[in-house]
Amino acid sequence: MSEPAPPVTYLFSDIEGSTRLWESEPERMRPALARHDAIASAAVLRNRGTIVKMTGDGVHAAFDSPLDALISVLELQQELAASDGSGGIGLKVRCGLHSGADERRRGDFFGPAVNRAARIMSAAHGGQILLSQAVAEGVCESLPAGVTLRDLGAVRLRDLSTPERVYQVLHPQLRAEFPALRSLEATPNNLAQQLNSFIGRERELDEVRALLAANRLVTLLGMGGLGKSRLSVQLAAEVMDDYPDGVWLVELAPLSDPQLVAQAVASVLGVKEDAGRPVLDALIKFVRDRQLLIVLDNCEHLVRACAEFAKQILQAGPRVKVLASSRDYLRVAGERAYQVPTLPAPDPGRSAALDVLSQVESVRLFVDRATASQPSFRLTARNAPAVADICFRLDGIPLALELAAARARAIPVDAIAARLGDRFRLLVSGDQTVLPRQQTLRALIDWSYDLLGDRERTLFQRLAVFAGGWTLEAAEAVGAGDDLKQHEVLDLLAQLVEKSLVIMDSDSTRYRMLDTVQHYAREKLDEAESATPARDEHLSFYLALAELARPELAGPEQGVWLGRLDLERENLLAAHAWSDDADYRVDSSLRLVFALRPYWIHRGMFALGHRLTLESLDRAGAERRDLLRCQALHIAGQLSNFMGRHEEALGYLNDSLSIATEIQNKARIAAVQQPLGIACLGLGDVARARSHLEEAVRLARELGNKRQLIAAINELAQLHRAEGDPAAAEPLYQTVVALARELGDRQSIAIGLLNLAMVSIERGSAGAPRKMLLEVLAIAEETGSMPAGQSALDVCAGLAALEGQWERAARFYGAAEAQIDRTRMRRDPADQAFLSPLIEKARIALDEAAFAAAQTSGRGLPHEGLLAEARGWLSGER
Repeated sequence: MSEPAPPVTYLFSDIEGSTRLWESEPERMRPALARHDAIASAAVLRNRGTIVKMTGDGVHAAFDSPLDALISVLELQQELAASDGSGGIGLKVRCGLHSGADERRRGDFFGPAVNRAARIMSAAHGGQILLSQAVAEGVCESLPAGVTLRDLGAVRLRDLSTPERVYQVLHPQLRAEFPALRSLEATPNNLAQQLNSFIGRERELDEVRALLAANRLVTLLGMGGLGKSRLSVQLAAEVMDDYPDGVWLVELAPLSDPQLVAQAVASVLGVKEDAGRPVLDALIKFVRDRQLLIVLDNCEHLVRACAEFAKQILQAGPRVKVLASSRDYLRVAGERAYQVPTLPAPDPGRSAALDVLSQVESVRLFVDRATASQPSFRLTARNAPAVADICFRLDGIPLALELAAARARAIPVDAIAARLGDRFRLLVSGDQTVLPRQQTLRALIDWSYDLLGDRERTLFQRLAVFAGGWTLEAAEAVGAGDDLKQHEVLDLLAQLVEKSLVIMDSDSTRYRMLDTVQHYAREKLDEAESATPARDEHLSFYLALAELARPELAGPEQGVWLGRLDLERENLLAAHAWSDDADYRVDSSLRLVFALRPYWIHRGMFALGHRLTLESLDRAGAERRDLLRCQALHIAGQLSNFMGRHEEALGYLNDSLSIATEIQNKARIAAVQQPLGIACLGLGDVARARSHLEEAVRLARELGNKRQLIAAINELAQLHRAEGDPAAAEPLYQTVVALARELGDRQSIAIGLLNLAMVSIERGSAGAPRKMLLEVLAIAEETGSMPAGQSALDVCAGLAALEGQWERAARFYGAAEAQIDRTRMRRDPADQAFLSPLIEKARIALDEAAFAAAQTSGRGLPHEGLLAEARGWLSGER
């Protein structure tokens, strides 16, 4: 483990009363601010500092030396004082310095030390320089001549963390006497000192601050554990200067009687009711001439009472504002709601460098709390994957992360991650001082669930069967039942969204639950013993969707339907998994794998489709020799062919042909001939391959099935190419393209064009293939077809080799090889025969080391990036 970086000294400054000056004297303020910026920048740079950013009316800078930082602010203040009478406005600048950990992100500094420097600055007055204890200790032995420090004692800063011992810098040429510091004690309030640091949420603080500045009632919405309370308290501390009569936190969670809301507020404000009069009357009288902020925390179980109170208080006091936190809207005129998000979590599908991972807000919170629980804890390369997994699977929910981090005292993080399947048992707090609903993850969601009505609970439970989100149409199909009519689902779903148990995506077309909430909902569904009907409805809905999509995946709307199935992939997998649980679902299982065959092929998910198909074939009841088994065996054989497993494919396909013959289904007999031909060709049995493929062409023509005819003609052409007869193959490929264009089958158009391009390259032509390949890439981009993209890279590699662009050929070849590793789609004999000699020429021309380097560079780049590179090269842009 590397040694920690030395501390950095952070400087924050701003101009006292700048807003008022801009409003009153904008013309004089412009040159004055320009002069200020020039002086500040010069003072920082002259003393070896780094300007992080100019903040509009101040500067944020960083220094390696606390003494350099101190000298910089002294020069800044002296030069500003000397220039006060030079035709501008005398600007009073307050400055704060603090030293702490060096944490950086994309050229900016972040973390508790930066925040604390800003808070120290905000406690100062114009013309005043304040130092933290850390900075004072760093400069006390080397103060410039004439400079002394005045100990102002411990001060409660606006970050609500531990108090800071603050020192004022005294200099003969600078003002020495100022009013009391602008600390929490300077404004009436009841905000408690927090026991741990406030991490992240910079964007949320800025957004809610802006909402509160423009509105008198702002409600923070979200499920329990998101940190609504902490965010509202932190914001209250930061805006305290705007409320001379105070900011007041009213904790409503302990209350159960709605009539006690006004009394709770009165107790916090110290308002006494008049004899014989409601306490609300006394509150209305109290707030009439005051400017204050009331923070109503945890309103969800008292929504109506809180709404009525807020309405009357806001009507009575024109300078009063209310900041509420709730899981449901108050629904008061003028209310502005803010949905508090979960903390950003790492992407599970993408590995990140340690320094990048450590900057993700959920990781920062987990590491901070784990370190508090176990002081020796550090984020390392070894434990980083487990930490990332914890943060992702707990959805970035702050309370869940804190409960998990507390376990680090006794359990390694990889063990915590491994046990998150039973997260409600694992995530229990030992802190008996917090509210009961915050002591366990289960109790946290119990609090929200208990507030639901019976019909809301019913829908909440049934929605747990979805995976990866759902549409309104799906919710209506799955959520309805004997006790819940389909037309009622919309309103109930909206209520679950408003109560923060369901999330509506930004495009308003899909809904989802946080993973933790869904775990809870599934437990409740199982307890209610209604899981089977809900999952059966889920299976029926997604089977119908897959069967509706299947014919569209070979038509002009192919890209649209592929995108739709992409969104529902997790639900399709869940439906398949459920179909394993009872004999009466076997037919649904076999129908589902048949419907999804083209989807798995288009998306290059051959191994997944193959596994699911075999699972369906192996289920009890699936052994019947009927049409459904015949189709599934065909799919198993076809996918085996794609993966180069031709011997295995032959077994499945012969079995499929046998069943088709038994049930006298001519369409299935015709369909299986083409993949049988591929399997035989892959095994080197050219005679049998030709027999099957010619029979496939004959039967497809006889049946008038153009889609089967396209596939059969294409494979017959492949056989000719494998035999070294491109002249016989070329007209067949042209027929394939013509038929595919007639049907609007984009995938088949791409296949035909790729094969024509290979024929042209084999003949030594480089012009025509470019145009063909550009169309193929357009199709791959439009539909997201992985096979088309992968094969296009192969053909581009061959074209580059033909043109003697050896390094580019190796690069494209490497990219195609990487895709083969991912998709498992192997080259057929004709394509391998085309590519191998061209790549061998590139290997010889470059020498082994240079070829390997270029190939490796192609393997290492994203597939989409290589396709874009190929498009630019083909079009002459690169």
